[in-house]
Amino acid sequence: MKTALRNSRGEIAGPGRQRWRWRSSPVRSASREECLFSIASWKLLLKIGDVSGVHVNGNEPQEFWTVGLKVRNLRADFGAEIMGLVPAFPLDEDTCKTLRTIFDERSLLVFRDLDIDIRFQTYLAEILSGNSVLDPEQLPVFDDFYVSNERPSSAAPFGRLMYHSDSQWCERQCEVLSLYGERVEQPAVPTLFVSSIVGWDTLPVDLRTRVEGRHVVHQHDAETYRKRAGGDADVLVNAINSMKNSHCTPIALRHPRTGRTILYVSQQMTRNVEGMTEDESDELLFALFDHLYEPGNELEHYWRQGDLVIWDNLAMQHARPNVQTEGPARTLRKTITPPPNREKPGIIEYSKAGES
Repeated sequence: MKTALRNSRGEIAGPGRQRWRWRSSPVRSASREECLFSIASWKLLLKIGDVSGVHVNGNEPQEFWTVGLKVRNLRADFGAEIMGLVPAFPLDEDTCKTLRTIFDERSLLVFRDLDIDIRFQTYLAEILSGNSVLDPEQLPVFDDFYVSNERPSSAAPFGRLMYHSDSQWCERQCEVLSLYGERVEQPAVPTLFVSSIVGWDTLPVDLRTRVEGRHVVHQHDAETYRKRAGGDADVLVNAINSMKNSHCTPIALRHPRTGRTILYVSQQMTRNVEGMTEDESDELLFALFDHLYEPGNELEHYWRQGDLVIWDNLAMQHARPNVQTEGPARTLRKTITPPPNREKPGIIEYSKAGES
C-alpha cells in the first residue's frame, strides 16, 4: 500500500516533488504564447473602442480604459477586474464585444460593489459565454443555487474544496460559472483560482511528451475525494447519487470556444489515466498537479458583499480553504451556463474526509 506525501495541511503531493500549498509566490512573467495571444486581443480591443491610460509591463497592458470601462489585470497571465460597469438590460453591443474579448483572454472577471439581481447575473454570464441574448426577460433563471454556510440546502456548506472544474465528470460541459456575494461577513474565506490554459502553455516538454494522446477519467465519487485529500480531515466529500458519474476526456483538451489547449486534469475530479497501472497513473497525475498548483500560480479572491466573479469553467479551476458552518456568513449566489438539466437531479450528500 502506497503512502502519499503530504504537507502540513495534509495536501497530497507527488513523490519527491513540490508539496501543494495555499500561499502564493511572486507572479511569474507571461510566456511567449500568452504574450502573442494578449497582443492579438489588445489589437482587437483597439478596433472596438478607445484604449487610454495604458501601462505596459512586458507585452501587455496592466491597466487601461475601453468603452467607458476601466480594466485592471489581476495577474500577468489571467484574471481582470472590471470597473465602471452599469448594470442594464440590454448592455450595448460595444460593451458586450469588449467584455467577451477580455473574458476569452483573461478567463476570469471580477466586478466589485455591484447591486444586481439574479437575472442580470445570469444575463451577463450568458453574454460572456458568447450567446446572443435577444430578450433578457426570457432567460431561464434559477434563483436557488447558492454556496453558503448559513442558507439551508446550499451547496458546499462547509469544508475545504480541492481544485476542480465543475462537472468535469459530466459529458455536458459547464462553460461559465459565476458567484455573487449576497451576504458576506469578514473575515471571509477566499476562493482560489488557477488557469488550466496557463498550465498547458507552461507545461515542460517532457511532460507534454508523456501526456500526448493520453486520456483521463473524471469521476464524482467519495473514493477519489478521500484519496486526494491525503489525510486532510477538513476536505469536503460530496458524493452524488446519479446514474452516470464519470466521463473520459483528453488530457490536452481543446477549448470549444477559444480553440486554446487546456491541461484538463484536476486534483478533485480526475481519477486515473487510461491505459496505465494505478502506480503509473498516480505518478503522472501528481507530476501534472505539482505543475498546475505550484506556489505562485494561483489567484486568491477575498470576498466582499457585492462582489461578482465570473469565470470560464473549462479554462479555470477553483478551490477554497476550510469553511466552517459557525464561521462568518459566506453566502454566494451561483449561476451555471448553460443551466444544468434539472429534470433528473442527483442527490448530493456532504461530509468531510475525516468522518467515517
